[in-house]
Amino acid sequence: MYKAIKVIAIVIGGILVALAGKCVYMILCISCTFPPIKEYQYQGSIDQLGRSIQKFTLSNPGVTYKFSRRDSSARVDNGDRDLVIGIKKDTSIISYEFVCEGSKNKTELKLVGAHGRNDAYGGYTINAPGVKDLLNNFENSFLVRLEREEHVILKPE
Repeated sequence: MYKAIKVIAIVIGGILVALAGKCVYMILCISCTFPPIKEYQYQGSIDQLGRSIQKFTLSNPGVTYKFSRRDSSARVDNGDRDLVIGIKKDTSIISYEFVCEGSKNKTELKLVGAHGRNDAYGGYTINAPGVKDLLNNFENSFLVRLEREEHVILKPE
């Protein structure tokens, strides 16, 4: 009888510890995914966007880019890409990280991060220190030049 009570107490204790752990995990938001800082829409495929950005970077040496597969572990490539755009400003490089999802005629770009590499500013949310300034710089400098030089229009959603 005493042994059965001890087993029941251990099981109940384990359940309580698991529930407490789950609550702490959720409160601390350990694996949270932040909403995008801003979303854009491009009328064309990811490949078309990539070619335009490549052409733009050839004539603008202070700008770099890198497209990579969104899920490299998947056996079938669904076409989604991660895009990192680097812009040299003064002595630092600012990076803008996007998730690109698209079809033949439309691509959605989600700005998920903006960082000053040599400085301690930027982040993954609009309220992170310096992100609003980085976003303003991206839209009023990079996007304006991309539209003027390559006729690429990224419309905010």
